[in-house]
Amino acid sequence: MARRHRGWTEAHVRRVFWRAGFGATPREARHWARRGKGATIHWLLSGGHSPAPRIKAPRVEGHRLHPQDEWGHDVLWWLDRMIRSRRPLQEKLTLFWHDHFATTEQDTPLMLAQNHTLRRHGLGSFPALLQAVTKDPAMLLFLSLADSDKEAPNENYARELMELFTLGRGYRERDIRQAARALTGFRSDWHDDGSVTCKYDGEWHDAGVKRVFGHAGHFDWKDILRLCVHHPAHAPFMVGKLWDFFVGGHLPGGTRARLVRVYRGSGLRIKPVMGAILAHPAMYRSLDTPTMVKSPVVFVAGALRTTGQGIDRDSWTWLLEGMGQYPFHPPSVAGWDWGPSWLSSNSMHVRFDCANYLVDTPHVGVKDGSTPVRLSPRQALARARRATGEPWISRHTEHELLRVANRLIGGERDQERADMCQRVLRHLLISGPDGQVH
Repeated sequence: MARRHRGWTEAHVRRVFWRAGFGATPREARHWARRGKGATIHWLLSGGHSPAPRIKAPRVEGHRLHPQDEWGHDVLWWLDRMIRSRRPLQEKLTLFWHDHFATTEQDTPLMLAQNHTLRRHGLGSFPALLQAVTKDPAMLLFLSLADSDKEAPNENYARELMELFTLGRGYRERDIRQAARALTGFRSDWHDDGSVTCKYDGEWHDAGVKRVFGHAGHFDWKDILRLCVHHPAHAPFMVGKLWDFFVGGHLPGGTRARLVRVYRGSGLRIKPVMGAILAHPAMYRSLDTPTMVKSPVVFVAGALRTTGQGIDRDSWTWLLEGMGQYPFHPPSVAGWDWGPSWLSSNSMHVRFDCANYLVDTPHVGVKDGSTPVRLSPRQALARARRATGEPWISRHTEHELLRVANRLIGGERDQERADMCQRVLRHLLISGPDGQVH
């Protein structure tokens, strides 16, 4: 039975920890159910003391990670942050911004530096984040803003700035062309060792008059960013993107208007908006029938975190790639397609393989001879759920798993059957339909 605190239960905690992070351990669910809704949301937004998961530091084949040098270690490094962080919302927002400002096919040091930028600004001022991303070398190179000069302005960044990053609508082709002129002036400087630095050079900038969104002036890159974030379409667009990612489903007009007021009233800061979203009743709708699909990164990081398993192998890299979400390599500037599209037949096959690896880890695995032989089907299922982090299951799934346990245990009650029953139940709790949603 879930513990209650004025209508706040362990089920509520699990929901908000999955949506605003990567799942709650059983210990966290009990702790924050006792503390209540306000304390839980405050901690997610601001951090502080908490019963964080006891997870070992990452080691692969006995060695520390080298994210800048070894293939895939950048992904493992970020997965480790997701599962061990005391600021899960900060990491979840870093994932959100990585998709929102999708950048790919750049050198690992540049992508890691961008990742730090997204994390540092993720809960703060959106205009400050936008400025930092605009002058970020990985982004400058990816969208050809570096070396766009007054003689030949490149429109790539101007277009994505309006369409994907700030507005979604409300602009014209002429606005893009004029903004591209204002965004000129960044230069790249490649060094003999293959590294690159980027800087702003006023000599490359088009200093003439531009007309954007009906405003005329000698605009530079900062002016264009300011015009975008103060455009009437920006606030509704931004709160809609956050709602889609953290809540999903229809955003009622009245709710959108309230979130817009919070966003604009805070000076375009993300933290107050996130506070309003995490507190909204829609976040906790249908606790018994979750419908938001876990992306591959959330699926893997959540399974590791909720079971207390650290990074001890590099398999997660190619498994994530096979499931269709390889961090630091989104498919395009538009990012990944979210929702049910994650559940293709090929992706589900790899998720099944992923469960094989999880059931082979020390925290989830079953040693031969370790299972009590006289467990009832219900006791066997309870044991499997404890080993997999007490995941949510529907009544239908519970009924079917009890039937599976009854068949596997049989009437003989021998050790081999008891161990096999545990392995099967644990695998199905991770790989089954209920394990794919939150």
